[in-house]
Amino acid sequence: MTGFSVDTKLFQELGELLVSKESIALVELIKNAYDADATVVTVTGVNIGDAEHGQIIVADDGVGMDGGEFRRGFLTIAGRTKNSGDRRSPVFGRRYTGEKGVGRLASHKLGVVVEVQSRKAGPTQRGAAALPSAVSEVNAHIDWAAIEALETLDQIPTSGAVTVVESSKPTKPESGTTLTIAPLRTAWSGRMRTSFLQEAATLAPLPVTWKKLPDGVVAEKLLFDALPIRDQQSSDPGFEVIFGGDLSLGDQLLPDDAAAANWIAEISFDRDSGKLAIALAPTARELRDAPNAEGFRFEKLLGKNAGPSFSARILQLSNNSWTEEISGVRLFMEGFRVSPYGEPRNDWLGLDNDYLSRAKRALTGLARLDADRVPEGLDSEGLTTQGNKNYLGAVFLHRSSSPGLEMVVSREGFLPGAALDFIADWTRVAIDLIVRFKSLARNKPKEVRTQERLAQRTAANRSDVNETPTALRVRENAMEVERKFVNIAQAVERNDFQAAAREAKELQPSLSEIRDMADQFGSEAVQWRVLASLGTELAAFVHEINAVGLQISVLARDLEDALTMDDLARTRASIRKARQRALDLADRIRRNATYLVDATSFEGRRRRARILPRESFEAVRQFFGSRIEQKGITVVNDIPADFRTPPMFPSEVSGIFTNLLSNAVKFTDVGGRIEVTARERGGFCEVQMSNTGVAVDLSRARRFFEAFQSTTERPDAVLGQGMGMGLTITRAFVQEYGGEIDFVAPPPGFATSVCLRIPVR
Repeated sequence: MTGFSVDTKLFQELGELLVSKESIALVELIKNAYDADATVVTVTGVNIGDAEHGQIIVADDGVGMDGGEFRRGFLTIAGRTKNSGDRRSPVFGRRYTGEKGVGRLASHKLGVVVEVQSRKAGPTQRGAAALPSAVSEVNAHIDWAAIEALETLDQIPTSGAVTVVESSKPTKPESGTTLTIAPLRTAWSGRMRTSFLQEAATLAPLPVTWKKLPDGVVAEKLLFDALPIRDQQSSDPGFEVIFGGDLSLGDQLLPDDAAAANWIAEISFDRDSGKLAIALAPTARELRDAPNAEGFRFEKLLGKNAGPSFSARILQLSNNSWTEEISGVRLFMEGFRVSPYGEPRNDWLGLDNDYLSRAKRALTGLARLDADRVPEGLDSEGLTTQGNKNYLGAVFLHRSSSPGLEMVVSREGFLPGAALDFIADWTRVAIDLIVRFKSLARNKPKEVRTQERLAQRTAANRSDVNETPTALRVRENAMEVERKFVNIAQAVERNDFQAAAREAKELQPSLSEIRDMADQFGSEAVQWRVLASLGTELAAFVHEINAVGLQISVLARDLEDALTMDDLARTRASIRKARQRALDLADRIRRNATYLVDATSFEGRRRRARILPRESFEAVRQFFGSRIEQKGITVVNDIPADFRTPPMFPSEVSGIFTNLLSNAVKFTDVGGRIEVTARERGGFCEVQMSNTGVAVDLSRARRFFEAFQSTTERPDAVLGQGMGMGLTITRAFVQEYGGEIDFVAPPPGFATSVCLRIPVR
């Protein structure tokens, strides 16, 4: 019968093909220990500088193997033991890190002979906290040189090149497997050992890349407490790798302090939901150097199965670099580093390339984000890009949720493709966000130029009483632009293109001045409107402060009375009552302070975002809480918890609710009802506030949006009459985004209703 004959050279060919270097060979053996439910694996080098007398010993405390498992697993090349069943380890339920059954060829890469001693643990159930004692032992001898001296694999069983001895009496009670590899194929030079130690330092992720960050490192919460580095069960006691002998890491100190970083970013993508999330925040160290630094949070639905699931944490240094052993952003599959990503001279994210070509001044990765969510960067931000040495990071992958990621045969990275590009692209987006926000935080506000100051003074001298100096400058520049365009048109008609070009060049200063003033007005307009909006509610604020002051006086009197009581029980009861009242007052002051900060702080108008209006309305409602309580009004917040506005400044949303609720409280009858709703309809974000009490004549209602047209015919006892500016300011907020606002027919049971509509896009 005719069949295949396999030459023993197969082992040499497979070993060179599948395991490219010694460090990868050791990683494969360590992964085998992890898959075997080991909690500790020790890798020891003995005299490795001498190939003939050197040894490498890999010992673990895992479940071990009996004779049958040794033959099916270790002696079966490309076996299927990790491809069947649920592909998890037998006791701790770990997701297998290997699946091709070729890890044992790692011993061929390292040495000529391998001695295997494996003690098999007794039977136990999945989820146990520890392994039982050993019940059997296997001792095997594999002589790779003797195998390769044969012609075919068929000759191995009778050659003595491989021997296996089984025993039902283990030499030690503890289970586990020990591989002793000697002699070595290659004498480890000093350079080889140094290179290995550098790689071994990041074989497992540094704690700073996945453990909970210490309190106070970042002021803003990121995405994770601790990142999920492995697909494992809660009963898993953990896994540790110890290097000893000539392979000992010694006293090598690796920076592992999150507080040393300037910025920290985290990324999460779930392929089942298609949700991507990115968050970054300045550290306390960065805030000392750049007090204006602020964090950023972004979410986007990319679609189910858009790429592999992954999570990541990246730490950035501004004026220094991480040590070479740990710098770079590395990839980890089930908690084991995938070479060569993030290693020195590996630029899988293109950071070094962009650092060397900073003249481009472009953060191209940010084009993947919605433009209305990301603040515009400075023209010079590209000059602040940094290379790999300024980043320390880890990207964590799980085998079960990483379809499309396939190892190259040499175990040196993944095959190029869409899955790897997906991870690289979004990781780079997070880094580009760090660059942008770092650049914005450290950019000093430009001073008013002397030329600008003189131009403003000249305009002030020439403007009349009916016009501001700035308005005069805008009008005169606009007239100059108009005149230049007329000259250009006339020059083009007579084919005098040189004159047209000259006029166009002379036009530039006027356009630049108009643009600069427009930028200034645009950045200030929101805050002026917010302050004006708050001013319209000054009466309510004054009343709130007076009410708090009155209650504090009452509290002080109650405490004074408690001191004069003879009955200890009554004294304690009175003090407890006063304590609770003080806590209530503190909470009331805190709520009002929160509202004022939201409404007037720079944070409230620094960056537009998709606001949760339900939360904004609640903050405003508490500000009017005392008057609402006095009138016995029921306020219903019927805005869905997950509903968001189009991108707006937080202070704008607060200002809108402040003015609308103030009017509603004034006009609602005692014991009445106020209701606010929100929905998306016809491409618009629609918010409607309705109240009982006094009705508004819809035919005349539009006039109330004009300045100084107060809706209040008689003053409210607490909130006052009003300045007639609240609805005017609210309309300005809404119209800023191309929206509209008006009084509308109220729903059943209500007297008045105001509805605003802002385009979603």
